[in-house]
Amino acid sequence: MGEQLRASPQPTRRRLARSLYCRSLAASFRLIKLPLSAALNSVAPKAPWTTFSATWQTLDEYAAWLPAHTRWRADRLGGLVDRFPDLKTIAAQFRDKGLFEEDCDGLALFSAQNVRQFADDLDASYVVTVILDPFTFTSNSLQYAAHVLCVFRHQGAWRVVSNTAVLAESFASFAQAVQTNAYCAGHPLLWLEVRDFRLHRLASGSDLDAIGLVMDARYAASVRR
Repeated sequence: MGEQLRASPQPTRRRLARSLYCRSLAASFRLIKLPLSAALNSVAPKAPWTTFSATWQTLDEYAAWLPAHTRWRADRLGGLVDRFPDLKTIAAQFRDKGLFEEDCDGLALFSAQNVRQFADDLDASYVVTVILDPFTFTSNSLQYAAHVLCVFRHQGAWRVVSNTAVLAESFASFAQAVQTNAYCAGHPLLWLEVRDFRLHRLASGSDLDAIGLVMDARYAASVRR
């Protein structure tokens, strides 16, 4: 049995609106987000990126450090200007403010860099964008239905970072981690995109279970190397 939930039953107009919402966002994430990010980052303050790897010895230490040194902040215009920061713009915030403030995009990218030292494979740390069924949220659905997570392998299981929290749950499969983590649980996934910690796109589409099998196989192959 697959992990992906079915989209909520809705009248025809709502189904059409949901389809348009998902397709528009997915196209924006695939085609516009990285070029826009590069343009905005080119004019943002920068500082040399210095790894934080010596700051924590365990994942639990990172989980305690993260909420004290990062803060969620909405993107410009309520998320209409959606971007990934780069490592030098993240470093500039730590230099100037002593912490990092960003939307889920930047927070997921930041954690994808940091949890690599705890991952079972240095490459098994991913930035995962999800579009969830907006009709399953009781408020602010357009703000909450699109989210970005950091998903990684740790001690033989998949783990998830959502915004400033390393979630406590461990998951047996990639698909389970994406659909049933504390943020996404109960909200059917409509589309996802998986990027590595360098933001190279690995997979995207509406079939979570198929993509999950690919990601699980990718990890298994890395272990056999």
